[in-house]
Parts: sequence; structure tokens; C-alpha cells
Amino acid sequence: MRILVISHGYPPTLSGVTLVAQKLARAMVRKGHSVTVVAASENGTARVEEDEGVDVIRLQSRSNPFWSEGALPVASQAELRQIVGASRPDVVHSHETAFLSLQLLRLGLEREVPLVATCHYLPRFVSQYLGWDGRLDVLAESIVWEYAIRLLNQFDHAVFPSRTQAAAFAEKGLTAPTTVISNGTDRALFRPGRDDAGRAEAGYGLPNGRRILFVGRLAKDKRVDVLIRSMSYLGETDAHLVVAGTGDDAPRLRQIVADLHLTDRVHFLGFVPDPDLPAVYRASDLFAIASECEVQSIPTLEAAATGLPIVAVDAAALPDLVSDGVNGYLVPPDKPRAIATAVLAILGDPDRAALMGRASLETSRGHDNEATFDSHERLYERVIAEFGRRHDEPIDEWSRRPFSLRRR
Repeated sequence: MRILVISHGYPPTLSGVTLVAQKLARAMVRKGHSVTVVAASENGTARVEEDEGVDVIRLQSRSNPFWSEGALPVASQAELRQIVGASRPDVVHSHETAFLSLQLLRLGLEREVPLVATCHYLPRFVSQYLGWDGRLDVLAESIVWEYAIRLLNQFDHAVFPSRTQAAAFAEKGLTAPTTVISNGTDRALFRPGRDDAGRAEAGYGLPNGRRILFVGRLAKDKRVDVLIRSMSYLGETDAHLVVAGTGDDAPRLRQIVADLHLTDRVHFLGFVPDPDLPAVYRASDLFAIASECEVQSIPTLEAAATGLPIVAVDAAALPDLVSDGVNGYLVPPDKPRAIATAVLAILGDPDRAALMGRASLETSRGHDNEATFDSHERLYERVIAEFGRRHDEPIDEWSRRPFSLRRR
């Protein structure tokens, strides 16, 4: 099977989307398929590379005013047509439901190849970056909803990481066939235990005491400021907030910590490489997240697989992973005091924390990476077969113009 993957970026650009695109592409290669990924270049320069058997076409890119580390891809329809013609895919899978997907649809591939799209966002994620309030914010979100529904309805199949997200899009008018497939996590790496906690403690200078962990981009949509403010309500406990990640919001968050005199309670680890992340989870006592627009949250999945109790806001798809009072607590959005109350309830009762940790582990069982990879492979096979039944002529009408970028 030949698979063409579209993504806004690809590692070393780091986000939930880029990591999902990479691990899925690599997995399909291991399963014997041919995979080409098209994504924005992280440094602006167009080039072709190989990543564990995956052909990666990095497009020219421009700076992103909303996210300095996530460059915007630049590609003409002619360039995309050349890429499609050179890769001759049996299926196209887009993880980018914006500019590249729009350009892809304009190529008129509907009789050439089945098109699958995974939607990795909720419109609230987009509108909140505009910084508008009140009616303008509502207007912006409604415009993004209309655009997203119109775009996804032109694909042969839409994939969502969670049932909550799929239901939200269906309610707004999505008519394309849909499938829910978890983003997945490596449950062999993210597992309970304290065997390597000491390595994380020494390597990252983790504070003594109980540790509340957050992992993710330091960006406005993650609402790490709410977690920081919650530390002001914890009183004379030995609890510390440990923040693993980098991003444009880091200077503002550090200033909030300084203004609230919390420098001894909030600790920024910066970028933590993948090999070190499981140990950091295992060295923590609970996981907390205050984002209001998660479509699933891979770090929350990793925390569940590690057997940590979780405190999360009752918003978007986080309730799909956190059952209130079972494997953690759900609290109202933007309520630092409520987060602190939930944290204290867990840290103050070791037996409850242990029960919640075991419940988190049970929650994670349906989200193993291998199940995710198998589900995608079956989906591709089904979509290709259905597409073939709808079209009598063979799917063999590709442009054969050579793609000119040289491999480095």
C-alpha cells in the first residue's frame, strides 16, 4: 500500500499532531507499506529526507505569527500535484485541515484516490489565539466551525481521536463517514513503577516533596497559567508544580510565577527528550491539565498509562480520559482554586491516590499504540476498497512529472 501523509509539520517540529503523524508513518513502514510525508520545513528550506524508511518532503515555509516553532507550509497546487504524481498513493491521509488540505482538495483528486483526514483541533483552539472577547470571539469560532465542516465534508472519511470531538463535529453538520481512533501511547514505555525515578530526579533536579506534573507545549491554549495560580491555594504543603515543555508562552508564565512569589513551588524543566519522559512521569505523584480545547491529549494518555491520578478541567475531550472521582477529578475551567482543592484531596489521601492510579491504568488499556496502528491500517484498506467499488475505471491516471527536490 502506498500512503501519502499530509501534516503541518514533522519532527523536529514538536506538537501532538507532528508526533502522531511521525509514529503512524513509521509504523506503516514497519508493516510493509510505502509512506511519503509532506510537511512544512522547520527552517524554511525545502528538501527531501528519509526518516526510518519514511520519505519526508519538507516544503518551503514561512514564520507563524501565532507559534514561532511551527512554521507555515508554502505550496502551490502545481507542486502538490507533482508530489501526488510522484508518490502515486493508494490513499492520502491529511493531518492538516487548513491550507494544505484546501490546496489538496482543489486538485480535484476525487476520482483518483481516496482522501482521509484526521482532525486534531476544535475551533475554540483557533479562535482563542485571536485575543478577541465577547461577541467577536463567538463570531470567530462560528466562522472556523463553518470552514472546518465544509472542508471535512469533502473528504471520503474523517478520523477523530475521541468520541467527544466526533460528536461535536456531527452536531455541527459533518456528514462525511467518520471513525474514532485514539492517538495512542506506548504502554510499554509509559508504565507504573518507581525504578528509574531517581534518574529523573537527579537528571532534572526535581524538587523534594510531592510533584504535580504538566507535560506539553507552553502555549496559550494549554492554560498553564491556571495551574500556576492554583499553587497559591495549596497552603503549607510540600507540593510542587513541575512543568515539562517549551513554547512561546514561557516568558509570560515565568513572570506569573515571579509575580506570585512561587519560584520555590513551580519548576520549569524545559524540553525533555522522549527517552527521559517516562521516568519523569514515574517520578511524579499526579498529573494536572487545565486546557479547555483538547481533542484527546497525549500527555494525559501517558499519565494514565503510567498509573497517575489526574486532575483535569471538565472541557472538550478530557472527560473521555478522566472520570470524576474514579481516576481523578474534573474541575470547572479557569478555576485555580478548584484545581488546588482536587489536588489536595488526592495528595491528602494515599489510599485514594492509589485507587485512582489503578483506575487510570485501566483507562489506558484501550489506547495502546499498536491498536492505533492496526485500526489505521484497517481503515485504509476499507476506504480503498469502498473507493474502488464507487469508481469503475482503474485508479492509474497520475501525472508523471518528476519531483525536483534532491534528497539530502
